Formats: sequence, C-alpha cells, structure tokens
Amino acid sequence: MDAYSFSNWGLAFTATAGAAAALTGLLFVALSINLKQIIANPGLVARAIEVLIVLAAVLFLSTLLLMPGQANEVPAIEILTIAVAVSAVIARIQLRTDRKAIGISSFSFTMRVVGAHTGPVFLVVGAISLLAQSGGGIYWVVPALLAMIAVSIVGAWVMLVEILR
Repeated sequence: MDAYSFSNWGLAFTATAGAAAALTGLLFVALSINLKQIIANPGLVARAIEVLIVLAAVLFLSTLLLMPGQANEVPAIEILTIAVAVSAVIARIQLRTDRKAIGISSFSFTMRVVGAHTGPVFLVVGAISLLAQSGGGIYWVVPALLAMIAVSIVGAWVMLVEILR
C-alpha cells in the first residue's frame, strides 16, 4: 500500500468511523445511566466532553479521509486542522480541571493527559509527513486514530463503570 495515497485506505477509515460511532453511542448510554453522578462532579462533566471531542474527531476525520478525489494536500490539511483543534480544546479542558476535586492521583491524571494527546500528536506527524511525501504518511494516521479510540474506550469505561467505585 502507498503511504501517501488514500485510494487503498478506505477500509481502515471505514472501520475507524464505525468504531467511533459505536463508542459515541456507548458514551451516551454511560452518561444516561450515571447522569446524576456525572453532573454532580464538574471534573466528570469535563471528562465526558473530552471523550466526546476525541470520538467526534475520529468520526469526522475518518469520514473526511473517505472522500474520493481530494488533492494530495487536502487530507493533510484536514488532518492537521483537526489534530491541532482537538489538542487545543482538550488541553484547555485539562488545564481547567481540578484534579483534587475529581479525586484522582497525579499519575492517573498524567496518564489521561498523555493518552488524550498521543493521537493528535501522531496526526500532526502524519500530516507533516503527507505534505513532505516522506516519513510514513498514512502509517502515522491510522495508529493515531486507533490511539484516540483506545483513549475513548477508557473514558467511556470511566463514565460507565469506574464512576460507581
């Protein structure tokens, strides 16, 4: 497969879009079941928004990358734009989060921050690589989307199960 042409990557992006859509549904189920506990804690509301932003980014980006006939630079710009926007919004949420109010350790919060930004950082690397036509291109994008899905699974788990502990 060509790392700089999107023509053969449709199945990968279809799979990530489907996974993001399914996880978004799971997140809304988790929010519905535990709504009182989540609303009672602003830190949990912020975490839910963070997970929703990551899932929406995966869904939007996967869908955009499925569009045929885009010039080579267009997907790179789409990837870069979404990555920077997601990372900036999530960083703002995380900076405003009172870690002590939500009762998690410094290590757990650090892992949350690192996890949430891993996908967007890989996306930026992939976008730059696509623009340069060197360095791996789409082989950075797919792992980035998978990292974002993994972070979302953990976030949905927190909203569904861990919140009750």
